[in-house]
Amino acid sequence: MKIAFMGAGAIGSLFGGLLKKGGADVLLIGRSSHIESIRKNGLSVSGLDDFNVRIDASSNPLDAKGSDLIIITTKAYDTRKALKEITPILNENVIVMSLQNGAGNVEEISKFIAKHNIVGAVTSMGAFLEAPGIVQYRGKGTTVIGAISEENNAVKEIVRAFNSAGIKTQITNDIKSEIWSKVIINSSINPLASIFDDENGILLNDNLIEIVREITEEGKTILQKEGINISDEIFENTLTVIKNTSKNINSTLSDLRKGNRTEIDYISGKIIELGKKLDIPTPYNKALLNMIKYKEK
Repeated sequence: MKIAFMGAGAIGSLFGGLLKKGGADVLLIGRSSHIESIRKNGLSVSGLDDFNVRIDASSNPLDAKGSDLIIITTKAYDTRKALKEITPILNENVIVMSLQNGAGNVEEISKFIAKHNIVGAVTSMGAFLEAPGIVQYRGKGTTVIGAISEENNAVKEIVRAFNSAGIKTQITNDIKSEIWSKVIINSSINPLASIFDDENGILLNDNLIEIVREITEEGKTILQKEGINISDEIFENTLTVIKNTSKNINSTLSDLRKGNRTEIDYISGKIIELGKKLDIPTPYNKALLNMIKYKEK
């Protein structure tokens, strides 16, 4: 299986590096500074695993031509742009998988390729880009993959490839619920840790963890009302993610530190949208979204 990562930043590079280390045929497509460093020095991963791997890398999305699997790891707001760039190389033999934060990515991808060619995925692994070509691997966790359509037969092969590379992965028959559960988890971790400008572990403080509990309850109430299956143990699951990624700088904070736009509209913002639709207040998510918007400016 030939695998290309479209928008290879921290998570895309980490997954790509682990897969390449495990013997897979991998191509990373990303920003020129990152790609140039990888071409010159290889991809360096440190933290929970330390290795340097020589891996194919390009800044040209069309170089993904011939890939069996294209994994989208761009920011949520760049999903449409990414799909437009690879439209010329999409065909019935190519599987496109979203491994992104936030909600709405799969729906955007479905505008460009048939649903039976789309796979969704979420992960609780944590990483951030320390510098071009250098990834800090700061949190181990589970990756969950599921087909958007029952006609998709590629999921088992993808899961086998990931597990063979040491990426703990499992299959779900309800990827929509998994994606929204991840949105709730991210809405509870990313903005709050970013406001305090610290690693995720700061949220283990007795006072802050109570705020985390309220945020997860707010999201769970709305999603369950919408008919989406969210575990009653979503707070406990969030707590586990915080512990497993306690040394990680989450993507929202990483973006803020770099002066970049965050994905808050696709995380807290999506919960707020559903709350408005269902006429359910979302005071925690609204407060956090507005604080992150302030910090963005």
